[in-house]
Amino acid sequence: MDPGADNGKFTNLVLVTFLVAVFVFASPFYLLWMSPQTPWYVPYLIWLAVIVMTGMVQYWRGRHEL
Repeated sequence: MDPGADNGKFTNLVLVTFLVAVFVFASPFYLLWMSPQTPWYVPYLIWLAVIVMTGMVQYWRGRHEL
């Protein structure tokens, strides 16, 4: 089996994670989580979700590259 065959799959996961982060932080969607009615910790939870998604992609990628 070619070890580089799955690289496109992981590239797509990284790209999807990046696009979700851009959508949340650079689109008009940010007005929803930056409104005065939302709790102060919501931006931190969103960042945590992005970091966890990135970590999961990297962990899964590292396991399959052996």
